[in-house]
Amino acid sequence: MLHHAGARPRTTGHGRRARAVLAAGACVALATACGSPRSQAAASPTSGGLSVRYEAPARGGADERAFLRDRGLAERVAKDLNGSLRLPERVEVVGRSCEVDGVPEYDEETRRISLCYSFVAEVRGMFERDRPRDAAERTAGVITETLYHEAGHALVDTLDLEPTGSAEDVADQFAAYRLIPRGPTGRAAVLAAADNYAQYARETAPEDVDLTDEHPPDAARAAGYRCYLHGAAPKASEGLVDGRLLTKERAEGCEREYEELRRGWDRLLAGHWR
Repeated sequence: MLHHAGARPRTTGHGRRARAVLAAGACVALATACGSPRSQAAASPTSGGLSVRYEAPARGGADERAFLRDRGLAERVAKDLNGSLRLPERVEVVGRSCEVDGVPEYDEETRRISLCYSFVAEVRGMFERDRPRDAAERTAGVITETLYHEAGHALVDTLDLEPTGSAEDVADQFAAYRLIPRGPTGRAAVLAAADNYAQYARETAPEDVDLTDEHPPDAARAAGYRCYLHGAAPKASEGLVDGRLLTKERAEGCEREYEELRRGWDRLLAGHWR
């Protein structure tokens, strides 16, 4: 299984390490705000593509299930990818009460993306402690980024892609690839994810960081997303260069990093676009 990481304790992914890439962007309409379609998106049970369903919560989770359904975040991601790519296999996105640590993940055997109600609650709780007034919108951004991250794993698996690098880096890059070109809403989702990783980094003691985990440390993922955002629009995002998560030295190469990311994913998905 390929994990998104985030909810503590940090866990090591147990699936094979798909080879990963630096990637590229296309612009498709998506919003993380409310008012999104309630219809369950995308694929029929007999066709390829992403489908969405929500399980009844096993314990708690009713508010989180309602949050996901009302905003239609998974439905929007499914509509985007089903409308943009020819997907030969069915991948099911399932909102559910997860076992053990509640980390979102893509399971290669079942081709299922689990979106855990406890993860939604944890992220929202962290944002409410930090800045309550926009906690719901930032949570929606993180969930959208998470869905694209897990969809990145699913695409590598089902399309038999052969990127180079780490599986978790490539999944982060796919999320940036799909979200950043969409303007303010997409950029806000990526920034919310960066902020959330920074929160986890602050709240995790150094001795609790598992350096053998296939996921990069949370601070590195926060810096990576900030770098992609800065590289996509350097003049408009100078405030992201804070000297801590994103240093001036790293920022100097962010335009190149983002362009390599865009080109790489363009190459990977060539031949798969509708």
